[in-house]
Amino acid sequence: FPFSRPELLKEWVLNIGRAGFKPKQHTVICSEHFRPECFSAFGNRKNLKHNAVPTVFAFQDSTQVLPQRSEAAEAPGWPASPAELKRALPMQASDHSYALLDLDALKKKLFFTLKENEKLRKRLKAQRLVMQRMSSRLRTHRGGQQGPQARPRPKQQS
Repeated sequence: FPFSRPELLKEWVLNIGRAGFKPKQHTVICSEHFRPECFSAFGNRKNLKHNAVPTVFAFQDSTQVLPQRSEAAEAPGWPASPAELKRALPMQASDHSYALLDLDALKKKLFFTLKENEKLRKRLKAQRLVMQRMSSRLRTHRGGQQGPQARPRPKQQS
C-alpha cells in the first residue's frame, strides 16, 4: 500500500470496497487486482508502477443478490425477517481465501488450539518419560540384572 502518497492510498482503499477498511504496514493486496499495464518488468521481477491502482475486483452486483425490501410490514428500526437482518449487515468482499472476515472468532480458535497443543506436548513428554523408564527396566531385566540398578548376587558358600 502506498502509505507515503495519501491521495493514492485513498484511491486504493476506495477501490477495494471494504467498509471501514484501514490497511496496516504489512497489509498486502494480490497482484490479480491490477491490470497488466500496471506492472513494469525489471529483470525477473514484476514491480508495480508508481501510479498503479488496483481496479480488478469480482464484486457481486448487490441488486441481483438483494431484492427490494417492503417497508410496510416492519416496525421502525427492526428488520421483519432474518433474511432482511442479513441484508442490513454490511457486505465485505472476500474474493480470496486469505481475506478473513471474522477475526475475533479466528483468534479465539487459535488460542484454543494453542492451549490444546500445549496440553498435548506435556502429555507426550510424560509418555516419553514412561517409555524411557520401561525401556530401562526391560534392558535391566534382559541383561540378567547386570545393569546399573542391578543388585549384587550373594556368593554361594559350599
